[in-house]
Amino acid sequence: MNLSQLYYFRKLAELQHYTQASQELYITQPSLSGAIANLEDELGMSLFEKRGRNVYLTKYGKEFYQYVCNSLQFLERGIEVAKEHAGALSGTVDIGSISTIQGDYLPMVIRSFISEKGSNVKFIIHQEQTNAIVSAIQSGVWDIGFCSPVEDAPDLFFVPVLQQPLVVVVSKNHQLAKEPHLKFTQLHGYELLSYHTEQPIGKKIAKLLEEHGLKAAHQYSNELDMSGIASISNSVAVILQTPSIRQFNDLVAIPLLEVPDDFRVVHMAFNQKAYKCHAVESFIDYVAAFWSYSPSFLGWRQFD
Repeated sequence: MNLSQLYYFRKLAELQHYTQASQELYITQPSLSGAIANLEDELGMSLFEKRGRNVYLTKYGKEFYQYVCNSLQFLERGIEVAKEHAGALSGTVDIGSISTIQGDYLPMVIRSFISEKGSNVKFIIHQEQTNAIVSAIQSGVWDIGFCSPVEDAPDLFFVPVLQQPLVVVVSKNHQLAKEPHLKFTQLHGYELLSYHTEQPIGKKIAKLLEEHGLKAAHQYSNELDMSGIASISNSVAVILQTPSIRQFNDLVAIPLLEVPDDFRVVHMAFNQKAYKCHAVESFIDYVAAFWSYSPSFLGWRQFD
């Protein structure tokens, strides 16, 4: 038994098709068939059964698959650690992120990490809303998410990293523009804009407005759209203070007195149980240690 056979076995188990597996492994189909046959002979059992054009793991094949995956992941982790000791941390980090931190916080974090760890780690950023980000992390599509925390994701761990205050945004010509701060009672009578209530932040703001006898007349998915509308109308946008607002020179962001600064806290989310390459682990630790405002974060590996 050799290492190549184990990699071949894992690939075939994942694709369930000899031709597809051989193509991805860059070997001929007879070579793959021979390697699997030799592996089965050595183990003294059938690992696959054929059904039509596909192959499926047998009962014993499924059990063997778990051991092979764990062993190869452990080996790959060791290789990554060895490369890091040699000054060559490498790998790809797939990140799902809400739009509100892509103009400042996230670029700063990544630039700082690359400056310290080297440029061999590649980052792929996907922009989505919280619910989609959580779903992608749970299914293993992305490694890390930056989003709002959710309650129905027991396998995910959330680390608070950034506060975003809730503000009122109006044009410079608006009647409220010269107010240093506002109360909710001052918003009555104006057309309010805020987030879709399908979004966690939208639901939270809608509840807050309702407590003060207010309701958003129009709902949007991001601050950019609402800022644009507020800049050319008499509408009042109740939104998070993000870099999107700074794209408009004719807007004013006014604090709300009854809302704490940490009304919205962006969290870093990741699956506690999922396999993570060393680059992903290093980035999680880096963000938690240097870019989190939570001093109580004790280290996520205790939950593995």
